[in-house]
Amino acid sequence: ASMNAMYDRLQRSFPGQVGLEHSRSALALYRSMLDQEYSPAMAARMARWERNLAELHYYPIRVLSPYQMLKGPFRLRGYEALLTDFLDALCILDEIHAYEPGRLALILATVGHLSQHYGARFFVMSATLPGLVAARVKDALGECETLRATPELFARFRRHRLHLEEGDLLEEGLPQIERAAREGRSVLACCNTVKRAQVAYEMLRDNLGGSVPVVLLHGRFNGRDRLDKERVVRRCTGATSQERRPIVLVATQVVEVSLDIDLDVLYTDPAPLEALVQRFGRINRRRRASSLAPVHVFTRPDDGQRVYQADLVRAALRVLQRNDGQAIDEEAVSDWLDQVYAGDIAASWASQYQTSYEQFVRGPIAGLRPFQSDDALEEQFYQAFDGVEVLPVELEPEFVRLLDEEPLRATELLVPMTFGQFASLRSRGKVLDARERRKGWPRVVEAEYTNDYGLRVAY
Repeated sequence: ASMNAMYDRLQRSFPGQVGLEHSRSALALYRSMLDQEYSPAMAARMARWERNLAELHYYPIRVLSPYQMLKGPFRLRGYEALLTDFLDALCILDEIHAYEPGRLALILATVGHLSQHYGARFFVMSATLPGLVAARVKDALGECETLRATPELFARFRRHRLHLEEGDLLEEGLPQIERAAREGRSVLACCNTVKRAQVAYEMLRDNLGGSVPVVLLHGRFNGRDRLDKERVVRRCTGATSQERRPIVLVATQVVEVSLDIDLDVLYTDPAPLEALVQRFGRINRRRRASSLAPVHVFTRPDDGQRVYQADLVRAALRVLQRNDGQAIDEEAVSDWLDQVYAGDIAASWASQYQTSYEQFVRGPIAGLRPFQSDDALEEQFYQAFDGVEVLPVELEPEFVRLLDEEPLRATELLVPMTFGQFASLRSRGKVLDARERRKGWPRVVEAEYTNDYGLRVAY
């Protein structure tokens, strides 16, 4: 979603000069063509043409993720052209803090290699950059300049007041959310897992009884339903929307970096500090409110919920406890992060980072030569970064119809999940036998799927 939005924005400034590269880029381009009132056949043809040009590195401006860059060291087919395209390139890396240490090590090792051997230059930016991450960025880039907002600018961007709430969002938090919604405020309720978000959505929808729209957004919707929901959310809460209205948005981490939205109040599960700061950023985003907007962080559960490291969550809560009830000073956030990433947490982070960095430099980067694509490395890449897309069995008839009528739209029905989640379904016999289906057919799973809830996986 972030890349699609950036592509649209840059196209307005540089029409015909921007390429889009991700696993669903052809579908995003197809939708864009349909919005411009091209026929489905012509939209599909133009989308494929633009995607092919992007893959051939035709466009001088390209929107992609660092994982596309990593295809070079992993020697996926065509990596020679990819690396050649980085010669003297100018690259902007946004939200560099968002990667766990092992993946960040791979990205920065590649950045260092491209900087040293290809003359590529990098602009690395983040609203939340702990000192230990900043140090690794400087190690990768060598001599570089650090830019930081002025104290006056930080002061102007104070938008939030912190409230640490004892208890669990699903218990103590729901009555507060309902009360805020009935008062006419747009509310973001952020949960760490899809299952918790689905439970919160069901309870809020039933309790509010249609008096306020409740929207559920997470990563286990198919592309079509997620796009529809994002449109509703942007229309109701978009920072520049002319159709703003109160809603309750129940979401997972997908809201942290993907949507330009602006709500009035936040209620959230506990999470690592950098994740919480990103959630705060979806509240009073354009400073429309005359006073500081409240952001409420609950203290339970504090075990990371199999999503985050428990020690990072608990360290964040300790920092927040010392600032409970206060206005959040944007300039102090980096200091807060340094308080979290200290002692044993810093040592563990540095160990994970260094091990991954050294293995990657000694292996894929040291062995990087032209005309030596490696199937084993390619398999590692897709298992590490791409996840799995599945087709809920009840959507298979529609998939078959669309495959004949509008093949690109057929892929909108696929639902992303991690390899671990897919393996769990397979171990319980929920992945259907593919022998009777065509080669290249998506993995079909027996798991309930609805437009309202997305994929519901029993544990």
